[in-house]
Amino acid sequence: MAKNYISSFIWLGAALSFTVAAEQNQELPSSSWKSIFVVDDNTVWVGSGEGKVAVSENAGETWQVSTPGGRSANLDIRQIVAYDNRHAFLLSSGRGERSRLMRTRNSGFSWRQLYRASGDEYLHCFDIIPDGESWVLGEAILDDWHVVRSSNTNHWISSRSGFAERSLMGESASDDGNCVTFANNFWAMGTKDAEYARLVYKSARALRFQVVNTPLTGGAGNGIHAVYPLGNNDILIAGGAEQGPPEFYRYTNGSFTELNSPPLEGPLTQMVIAGTWTLVGNTNGVYGSDNFGDSWAQVSASGVKGLSCSEAGACWAITMDHEVVKLPAL
Repeated sequence: MAKNYISSFIWLGAALSFTVAAEQNQELPSSSWKSIFVVDDNTVWVGSGEGKVAVSENAGETWQVSTPGGRSANLDIRQIVAYDNRHAFLLSSGRGERSRLMRTRNSGFSWRQLYRASGDEYLHCFDIIPDGESWVLGEAILDDWHVVRSSNTNHWISSRSGFAERSLMGESASDDGNCVTFANNFWAMGTKDAEYARLVYKSARALRFQVVNTPLTGGAGNGIHAVYPLGNNDILIAGGAEQGPPEFYRYTNGSFTELNSPPLEGPLTQMVIAGTWTLVGNTNGVYGSDNFGDSWAQVSASGVKGLSCSEAGACWAITMDHEVVKLPAL
């Protein structure tokens, strides 16, 4: 196994930029892999609950592994969003300083810390417009929203404003799915753990998010895990009760329509779009539909921790055993 090691650190203003044990591996090392982002047919990024990030430029044949934050930080890499094989953002989750937002411009050889939480902050999920508006959704603090936002992906600030309604007590967000998504010039967020599971949305040009109660089951452990805007005021919503059946809805111009869910037990914790297909899944399997739930095809009988597809339809998953696998073509 060939490895290249670089260790250094440089203070850049308030941000820390460093490279720690960047390794070129012939195979992906064992780790608690849990988050995944697929850029194209060849480029795949994965993150682990033990602070590792890996990127492959050749569809998983070889991997380059880095440890953002340093080995001692042992960050829980909740989510990755990438442009290509060199440029990526990651979000780690946890209470206080365990929640961090970082970026790399060189395939993980160095990572720059963009935001580091403190106190009772707990960040859950995010999405970005390249060099534009970007949002991180965090756990509510009392009845105030807690988000971290940027207008250019370089400078990030904590905020509790920009919403048409106040947050609910205990309102939080998913630790599993894409609970913040920008697509088709529209933003959508989904919440859980409060009295109501709520949908939060706005157009790219709007200044304020609208907030609406959804029919999905609310309460502790229940709610929305993943959202996807199909267009202006047209949003797919996946989730459900922690110990209940899957719940799958479409919100269109102020109205909710319940869609047929796949034959899975438990809430839908994953939802991604691959061309004309919608893939949903949880710890019990993955199903796909090209007609918004009118019919479902089984994609994997095995449960998944993470799921991602490229725009061209190359789909990968992280299994319950933390294995990174490519899913069969749809």
